[in-house]
Amino acid sequence: MTGTSAWLMAFALCAGGAPFRAVPLAAQTAPPASQVLVDSAVRRAAAEHKTVLVVFGASWCAPCRLFHAFLADSDVGPVMAAHYVTVQLVTLETPANRALENPGSEGMLSAMGDAEAGVPFFVALDSTGKKIGDSRLMANSGNVGFPVAREEIAAFDEFLARTAPGITTLERLQIRGYLYRVASRLEHS
Repeated sequence: MTGTSAWLMAFALCAGGAPFRAVPLAAQTAPPASQVLVDSAVRRAAAEHKTVLVVFGASWCAPCRLFHAFLADSDVGPVMAAHYVTVQLVTLETPANRALENPGSEGMLSAMGDAEAGVPFFVALDSTGKKIGDSRLMANSGNVGFPVAREEIAAFDEFLARTAPGITTLERLQIRGYLYRVASRLEHS
């Protein structure tokens, strides 16, 4: 399967529950500012003794939809929520969907990571707001995005162990199992 067809299949698998939905622009209210959302998440993480996970994505991005489905999954979503306060920010939208972007998201992506790395891009912050990791987990600081290859899943597992100190081996195995199942569906489609 080519990379393009895998991502098209990923889009088809996750289109129903995607956070980056197309809503008529006239029916939308302006999305909240990125900094407001991240500041709120940092305060909550401090109170709950968790890590902040900032996930940058876009409506046109099939891997972003996979990442959202992962965070919303009824089995692994609660595991992630037990260790992370997640903030999903819309950025790098097409001109037609620019109104979907959280104000300041592109600047925040540049400051926290690298707009050239693509999306999804994720960043872990400790409960003081200090960056403790990001999705540049591959060789030459390549962005893992949504992990589907064996080496990407292994790198993501290491990220979890490093940024969520309370995560257990069993929880990490549960997450890896989910990622391997998604990878298998993509490979066989």
